[in-house]
Amino acid sequence: MDSRRTIYALIASVAVFYLYMMVVSRLMPPPKPTTQPAATQSGTSRPAAAEPGPGSAQTHPASASQPAAAIESQPTTEAAAQQQLIVEGGQDRAAITLGNAEKGNAFPMALQIMPRGATVASAELRDHYLTVERKQPYVVFSPMSLPDEAGRLETFYSFATPRIRFENRKLEADLEHVDWAVVERSKQQVVFSATIKTPAGETLARVLKTYRLAPQPAMPHNKAQTCDLGLTLTIENLSGKELDVILTQQGPVDFRKEDPRREDRRVIVARWQKGQFKSKGEYRTEVIKNAAKIAAKDDDAEQERIAWAAETNKYFACIMAPAGRNQPQCPPLFASVEPSALREKDTGHQEDLTFRFITVPMAIKADQSREVGFDCYIGPKSKAAFDAVKIYQQRNYYNVISESFYICAPGALVALMMYLLDLFYKIPPHNYGIAIIILVLLVRLLLHPLTKKSQVNMMKVQQQQAGLKPKLDAIKQKYANDKVKLNQATMDLYREEGINPAGSILSCLPMLLQLPIWGALWTALASMIEMRHAAFDPWWIRDLAGPDAVYVLSRPFDIPLIGYLMGGPIDSINVLPILLAISQMLQAMFMPKTQTPQPTEGAPDQRKMMMFMSFLFMFMLWNAPSGLNLYIMASNFFGIAEQQRIRKHIKELEARRPEMEAQRREKAQQRKQSWLYRKWHDLAREADDARKIKSDRDKSKSSHDKKR
Repeated sequence: MDSRRTIYALIASVAVFYLYMMVVSRLMPPPKPTTQPAATQSGTSRPAAAEPGPGSAQTHPASASQPAAAIESQPTTEAAAQQQLIVEGGQDRAAITLGNAEKGNAFPMALQIMPRGATVASAELRDHYLTVERKQPYVVFSPMSLPDEAGRLETFYSFATPRIRFENRKLEADLEHVDWAVVERSKQQVVFSATIKTPAGETLARVLKTYRLAPQPAMPHNKAQTCDLGLTLTIENLSGKELDVILTQQGPVDFRKEDPRREDRRVIVARWQKGQFKSKGEYRTEVIKNAAKIAAKDDDAEQERIAWAAETNKYFACIMAPAGRNQPQCPPLFASVEPSALREKDTGHQEDLTFRFITVPMAIKADQSREVGFDCYIGPKSKAAFDAVKIYQQRNYYNVISESFYICAPGALVALMMYLLDLFYKIPPHNYGIAIIILVLLVRLLLHPLTKKSQVNMMKVQQQQAGLKPKLDAIKQKYANDKVKLNQATMDLYREEGINPAGSILSCLPMLLQLPIWGALWTALASMIEMRHAAFDPWWIRDLAGPDAVYVLSRPFDIPLIGYLMGGPIDSINVLPILLAISQMLQAMFMPKTQTPQPTEGAPDQRKMMMFMSFLFMFMLWNAPSGLNLYIMASNFFGIAEQQRIRKHIKELEARRPEMEAQRREKAQQRKQSWLYRKWHDLAREADDARKIKSDRDKSKSSHDKKR
């Protein structure tokens, strides 16, 4: 079949398929995907957390037999065992809603605040959704239920304050498993209170815990969007004597797993060290093993200060930064911040990890108070916001994005991909799929001079080698038993004729230059929140950051050996990787057939190799983002058109071949008369003479040894 007809048939097939998708999506909408309850939305199967309330069995073992308003802390020393502390809270256990996640409201998120521990049960974002259908708000984190030693479910919530310790009295109180009293509540702020007393009735301190959520109207695309939650802990000294207080504050729990095929959640700790900003992160599967490597502390000797800690997935982050720490110059406040298991005695779980801030002993005089505040960013990993909002820029929040970059995708190139995609998105009709195609065209135009020159040189070398074949055969027969002289004579012939044998190798350079672009684009698709659920069209490619998934299989299956290359099992029928493979096969058909100067028996045909690579690429990119497959496929089709144009240019050069051949021979004669050519020729002759002398010595030595 003619190649042009093949291309027309492929375009027609795509058009028919596209029309079919439009009709099927309207007449037979796909079934709703099964979703897990809010307590298990992180991608792992766990028992759902029951709604806390009076009589709930999901309580801490230490507080199961005590009233909600008072809980005795577990002493840490023998002296403290004789005097246990009592924490008095409130009777209200109903959840409090802070903010709103409905579209068009003034708040960036909705938080469910629990009196139990004055914690946050869940966070739902306003402008982001769980699926492409955009029906459910995105849940960043939710309650986590784990069985205790007795088999009862214990529920954990985010932003708990596990304990407060009075260092000078060697006493410690548990603040996580008590119902705090509600002092103030509104849509923007809620204040909790817990009073700490001794069994004798002496009041030691009162702790106020305040959550503040400022309104943030929805912003246009790629504008600075803040998603800040203020958390303040105020410790009031009511004992009449000075207290040295150590406070422990915990981060989020049960952070959602965004990527279904691999672990994408990280714990990142950032710090200033000797004026330089540094960050270190680990995936949750490795965080227990490498916890010491990413932990940080306020250390005067090392000139180190904690900047923030974060838990992230592919597109979202929860960042806790101590309030007021925008610069490396700040007083020491924290003994450490480190990843931690929810149960310190049990580190076998990989799903119950969080991080904890532990303060240094804070001296609080009688009748005075001390505040410890945190600025909590709960939202998308938005480069636009991190670059535009001053406080985010000062704290280098962009590092929660750059932590996922790797050596094959340099940060500067990834940032360039992000910038260009956003730039081309501004062109009507404001579609990221079209922006990717424009990016392909730009890259092809930039590489066109190099591509043209490399292919022209390759064709020229092939033609010259074809004309030299009789001379090459003669040299091969003359020096059939001496490989050194054979190679030397061949290179001399190439030099006399003005041929560079490496010219054909340069034809691979444009492809090699595109490989870093592919890696940077893949990283950009996995780092830009704008790409999540960005559709190329409403029927087929509805998420450029994921596979096109024309049909979702009821049960995924894995292909032995190839499954590793695919990045996971096959759970859907994807059309884009198949079209990509077809486009690569067509491009291989249009490639000129290369010829080696000295063909050997059994040498693989380049076109057959390209066909095999096309088949392999289909599996390697089966689960890849649709945006990447769209880029490579569009690049292949643009490459076919480019090769057609280059072929026409080569035909024009063929018509001028006699004239150009005469010019080449004239230049070759001029090179022979040049000082550089004569010098090179003399050096080559001297090297040849040295090889002959060495060969004669070796022969004479071997004959002498035989005579002896």
